[in-house]
Amino acid sequence: MTVEIPFNTSWKNVGIAVSGGADSALLAYLVCNLAKKSNSTIHIINHIRCWKTKPWQQYDADRVYNWLFQHFYHTKFVRHTNFIAPELEYGNVGPNLTDEYGKKVSGDNIQQRAYAEYICTKYNIDAYYNGVTRNPRLAMFNGMLERDIDPDENNKHLKRMVHMGVEVLHPFRFIEKSWVVEQYKKLDIMELFDLTRSCEGTFENITYENYKFGQPVPTCGECFWCKEREWALGQS
Repeated sequence: MTVEIPFNTSWKNVGIAVSGGADSALLAYLVCNLAKKSNSTIHIINHIRCWKTKPWQQYDADRVYNWLFQHFYHTKFVRHTNFIAPELEYGNVGPNLTDEYGKKVSGDNIQQRAYAEYICTKYNIDAYYNGVTRNPRLAMFNGMLERDIDPDENNKHLKRMVHMGVEVLHPFRFIEKSWVVEQYKKLDIMELFDLTRSCEGTFENITYENYKFGQPVPTCGECFWCKEREWALGQS
């Protein structure tokens, strides 16, 4: 399967959402590779989330960013970090708000979208990338409903659109995680894959009060993200 990653060498500023997960890390790697032949500045956008219950997530994103920074040492990077209050997370309140576009969402959805819009406007971003993928077609683990979608004539905009004057690109929108894992192996960058984390589980004995950067954190093996990662590794 061939997946197009649009890139224009005339772009001066490129934004990429990088969470610390495998999908966004791969997309960042591919975009940075394309940007080597340009003078583009790469703006890495990430969010500090669930800081009390999952404090390690911030450092997952740090590890991915540091790997990219060291690997693409000729590239100019600017990093933008946003903070999301735990009380606004989907897992705490659900989709109980209506955003400015009329969609029912949770507070973290609004903050992520609004922060990306703010960064894109303030720093004259030409294109913004997000690495969201599709749910596995053959093995459903109660994933996010909005990710369970196939391309048709009416939803091409989900991969590429212009929003507020910025090219918004979701090249993995209809791609399963098995393809993502396969690219890590083909490109021989499993070192980067091993720095990423998918698990969204929490552990009562590890909180912001006692977590130390670098300490090993187990995976729950029960959440959708763990099951999807395990499935993808098996498929690839």
